[in-house]
Order: sequence, then structure tokens, then C-alpha cells
Amino acid sequence: MQQAVESAREELPVVQDATALLTHLSETRRSLHRLQTVIRFASLATSVLVAALPIYSGNFNASGLEKGLLFAIPAFMMAIARPIIGRSMDVYGRKLFLCLGVGILFLAMVLFIFAREFSLQIAGITFQADASFAVAMLFVARTVQGFGLGTMLLASYTITADLARRSGRGSSFGYTEEAQYRGGLYGGLVALPILLLFGFDPAQGLRLNQTVWSAIFVIYALGGLFALALAVRTVPETRQYALIEAAQETEARQSIDPQLFVLMAIVTLTTASSYGLAPFILTFIQDHLTQNLLLIGLAYAPAALIWAFLPSRLGQMADRFGRKPPIVVGLTMSGLFSLTIPFLSMLFPSVGLAIVALMLFATLEAACYAAAVPAEQAMVADMTGGKQRGIGFGLYTLAQSTGQVFGPLVMGVLYDWDRAGPFLANAVILIIGSVLVVSVLQDPASRRRSLMSIGK
Repeated sequence: MQQAVESAREELPVVQDATALLTHLSETRRSLHRLQTVIRFASLATSVLVAALPIYSGNFNASGLEKGLLFAIPAFMMAIARPIIGRSMDVYGRKLFLCLGVGILFLAMVLFIFAREFSLQIAGITFQADASFAVAMLFVARTVQGFGLGTMLLASYTITADLARRSGRGSSFGYTEEAQYRGGLYGGLVALPILLLFGFDPAQGLRLNQTVWSAIFVIYALGGLFALALAVRTVPETRQYALIEAAQETEARQSIDPQLFVLMAIVTLTTASSYGLAPFILTFIQDHLTQNLLLIGLAYAPAALIWAFLPSRLGQMADRFGRKPPIVVGLTMSGLFSLTIPFLSMLFPSVGLAIVALMLFATLEAACYAAAVPAEQAMVADMTGGKQRGIGFGLYTLAQSTGQVFGPLVMGVLYDWDRAGPFLANAVILIIGSVLVVSVLQDPASRRRSLMSIGK
């Protein structure tokens, strides 16, 4: 351990004056920018999968439970891997697991290409892939994708925490979160012309058919391959930063703050609720509001733009006002947004007005959540010292994954029982989560500042 710290000190610049500090900050920002570029290209499919997977699986008569499973299985794969990977990153470094995650995501994109019906003749034997094969391939691809995405995001959060100590953790986590959603936005822009070219039916309008699906994922696979090359060549190893930080910390700071486990409980509850609702929002809108994919896309376009461009700026609120206020506002507004969806058609008899209302509500929710997520991640960084950072983020993302496993299953059962049930349950749970953040969770950064002021 001591040799590793000494070696890391030799590799890091000595920050003794303003010029050296500016140079160090500039290099840190360049490293974060390289990481974010990798995330963008590896995340092209994220938004399209959330929006299109429930619709596309419906082409093969997938049930509500199967749609829920398609969202739960990748989360399960994240859950079983993250604590192990988190501990391994503290021992073997971050970059290895970043590259591993991006490579697995590339494989998942290739598998998604073949989630369709087709005929293949080999050595005189004809293989017929039917609807059940397409659904099975969706499950296989989602399993692989979940493991890859979980590994990549865990590594990227840990790298960001290593690099962002001086540049502001709230804004830095905002940039990292922003990269994922901006990649999803770019992926959606890539998918749109393919949908218009191959998915337009004069009788039925735009339809997400199998040709569109496979063509889109060919592009995403190429993006994943490019991201892997960038990760290998340009992203630095940052474990040495954590080792230096750990050597400078007190004994108390070298252990995980017990408040992390309180945060994990809140994250598990709220993630299960909000993530579990995701597969059914578009299905509900199509069943009760409009089946026009273009109108639905326009309604969510401002929210997608907010996630793609504002988390880095809104993340500064966590550095300025503390971690808890953005989390509380984000959970509360998301709960209120969920509450409005079942009543859109009653409150707004005109489809046009209902779409406008949906756009306003979704945009407001996105803005609040785009501030809350970086604040939450910055709080995890505050709760974990340099020596325990990998396992700390492993536990935090385990809580997310646990919620993502059970949420879609519970919400799927609720949706089959009553179409409005998941939306009302989500609203209640998120409000409860907001109350728990206010009453139970303690902000470690604020607590340390208070102790320092008392000491003075």
C-alpha cells in the first residue's frame, strides 16, 4: 500500500502555486471530458430502449409482466455484479472495468440486431426465428446490456469522484450524468430518420417494425465499438488519485459513513418506484391519449434536452446549496408529475392540449431530477474516502439496481390490475422518499462544515 501511494505521488503534479493548480485543474477537466465522450458513444441506445422496448416487444404480444421483466433483468445483472466490481476497482484500478463495461455493451448492441423474426439457411437446414425467438433474444440482449451498463457506470462514477475533488463534485457528476443522456439523445436523433424512412405506413402511420429496429442497432453497435477504442486509448487510470487522498485522510474518513446505508434504503425505495413505472408510461399514453409516436416524441423532447445539457449546470446547486435540497425537490416534483398522468385525458379533452400539458409536466420533472441525481452522487462521494470509494459506489449502485429489479415486476402486476395503479403508487412512494431525506438523512459535507466552524 505504501509503495503504491509513493508511486502515485510521483505521477501526480505537485500543486503548490496558482499556476500549478490551474494546470492540474485543466488536466482534470480534459480527463473528465474524455470519459464523458466514451459514455456518450456507449450510451446511444439508452433513451431509445426506454421509449421503444415496451412498444417493440408488443409487436410479439409480450405481456405486461414480460415487459416488466425486460426492465428488471438488466437491473438484476447490475445488482449481482456491482459490489464485487466496486471492491475490485479499489484493488485493480478503474480503467480495466470501464473498458470491460463498454465492450460488453457493444456485444449487447449486436445481440439486439437479431431480436426479430427471420429465416436463415445453413448447410441446407433452414432455421426459422419466430416471435418467441425474438422475445428470447430481447431478454438475452437486455441481460448482457444490464451487466455492461452497470459496470461502465460504476467505473465512470468512481473515476469522476477521483478526479472531481478540486473541480466541484456536483457539477462534475452532472457532466458525467449528462453524457449518458446526451448519448441517448444522439441515439434518438440517429433513430428518427431510420424510423421515417423504413417505418412509415400510409395506412397506419409510423410503426416501429423489425427492419427499423435492426438498422438502428447496427448504428449503435458501431458507436459502441468506437467507444471501446476511445476508452482504451484516451481515458486515464485514476486510482492513484484515490490513494493520495486516502493517505491524507484521518482514520475516521477512511471508513464508509453509516449514513450511506440510510441513503441506500431511500434510493432502493424511490428507484423501485420511478424505474418500475418507466415501461408503462408510454404504453398508458398510447392506450389513453394518442398512438401517434411523433406527438409523444415531441412531448418528451424538451425533457430529453434538459437531461442532455443541464445536469452539469444544475449539479452546481449541490455545491452551492448542499446535497439535500435538490434531492427533495426532485423527488417531490417527480411524484407530482406521476400523479398527473392518469388524469391527462380527463383534464384536457383535446389531444393537443393534453400533449402540451404532458410536455410541461415532463420538462419540469426533468429539470428537478437533473439537479437531484448529481447531488445524490456527490453525497455518495462525500460519504466515502479515497480508500473505500469503489466499494462505496458499488453499494450505492447496488441499491439502485435492487430497486430496478423489483420495481418493474411490482408495477407490472399493478398495471395489469389497474392501469392507473402504478402512477398513483409512484407518487405516494416518491413523496415518502422526500420526507425521509428531510427527516432522516444527514448531509456529511454540511456536518463537516459545522464541526469545522465549532472548532474555530
